[in-house]
Amino acid sequence: MSTVIANLLHRAIDLHQQGQLSAAEDLYVQVLQIDARQFDALHLIGVIAQQRGDFQSALNFFGKALAVDTQQAKLHCNLGACLHQLERHTEALSCYELALQLQEDYVLAWINRGNVLRSLDRFEEAILSYEKAMDLQIDEAEAYYQRGLTLQTMGLHEDALLDFEDGMRWRPNEGRWHFARGVSYQQQGMKEDAQQAYLACLQLEPQYAPAHCNLAIIAKQLGHLEQALSHCEYAIAINDRFAGAYLQHGHVLKLMHRPQDAASAYRTAGECGIDTKHIAFLLASLGQAEVPEAAPSAYVRDLFDQYARHFDTHLQQQLQYQIPQLLEAAIDRHLPQPVSTSLDLGCGTGLCGQFLKASSQQLTGVDISPAMLERAAQLSLYDRLVCADIQEFLKQETTRFDLIVMADVLVYFGKLDGLLASCATHLNSGALFAFSVEKCEEGEYQLQHSQRFAHSSAYLESIALAQGWRILEMRQQESRREGEQMVQALVCVWQKP
Repeated sequence: MSTVIANLLHRAIDLHQQGQLSAAEDLYVQVLQIDARQFDALHLIGVIAQQRGDFQSALNFFGKALAVDTQQAKLHCNLGACLHQLERHTEALSCYELALQLQEDYVLAWINRGNVLRSLDRFEEAILSYEKAMDLQIDEAEAYYQRGLTLQTMGLHEDALLDFEDGMRWRPNEGRWHFARGVSYQQQGMKEDAQQAYLACLQLEPQYAPAHCNLAIIAKQLGHLEQALSHCEYAIAINDRFAGAYLQHGHVLKLMHRPQDAASAYRTAGECGIDTKHIAFLLASLGQAEVPEAAPSAYVRDLFDQYARHFDTHLQQQLQYQIPQLLEAAIDRHLPQPVSTSLDLGCGTGLCGQFLKASSQQLTGVDISPAMLERAAQLSLYDRLVCADIQEFLKQETTRFDLIVMADVLVYFGKLDGLLASCATHLNSGALFAFSVEKCEEGEYQLQHSQRFAHSSAYLESIALAQGWRILEMRQQESRREGEQMVQALVCVWQKP
């Protein structure tokens, strides 16, 4: 390497490390004007492009650097990080494997390898990768942080909190640790601890918009709507493209009986990236869009994934939820003896599993939410659990059942004709179909402000008549509390001829 190139690189790297990217890039370019194949300049211009988010340019320069030298572990690691950002996860993993073949003690490569394994949902392998980094460098805080995030994704929040506490010993002044702790506390329903963690995050980093957004969610849940509104507005002021903050803003405004403002917030959330079907559904619940035939599957899955850990407690203790007990009593009135096969469609955490298992030789549960099914599996009541959209499951399944139960599931469907017909095709002759709906008085069905559908008894009767069901029972009963009122439901038992 010539003295001129060496001096230019030395100055460029100093500027790069100081964050003066443009000045450093100018010097790297000067190097390349002298030697177009100078490896360090090609590699580090690629790193600058990556830092700016220009991943295609980064790939271009990394490719040129590889043409010069394929034996540099740092280049493979940086290329892997770029591919990971582009969601080309399998290619990124290959890059990290190459980097580690070249340098087995490369701590950052082990951490980044764990990150891409997490993106591939290979959580156990990711944890082993982080632990290898820890073995190489016990005080490498990033390994603890990323392993904590992985444990968090797996729902292992108590273990995740231990990692965050460990990592904070080496990085005490970073708000992200407190934010991560807040998420785990929030997922466990520990609202006060979560609030304190988010406030600690904001004390260190006042511009950490997601902390304000999550504080808004907690304040909303506690009924402190003005406080929730304020946190949403802080988050939006920090980042005016923060889709999640606009979404929460809309939820709070709806609860404050400001439907026009809520609709405006939802529309902005859609402009910032929230799924258009989700936004259309929310607007329809405010009477601002055409009512769809069902809630979007992704909306339902995400709702219950977030709700899973404290689902049972919230329903039973706060909402006085009665549907499983009401369905059990209704089924008992029409099912004198145990059956061979039962299907719990939309089984959730398994609230109906206890009584269904007692009356079934084989019990299958189906739910769209992986987090809900994880909780159901812990009960050891189901012979088979399937994670699937229930309509897709019914299209693929070939088994016929003696009993199908849908407890508080049809509130996410408006038009029921096709779904109930599919249920009929999966029942043996004389088998029972037990389900609940929330009740409306007018029309066939309505999408309520709660974002749940209600159905009229006349609509259900017309379906039963058209499809040949025998209505054994269709009883109006109180199902749960909403605000100061009890929601009226129809608890039904139908029989296939």
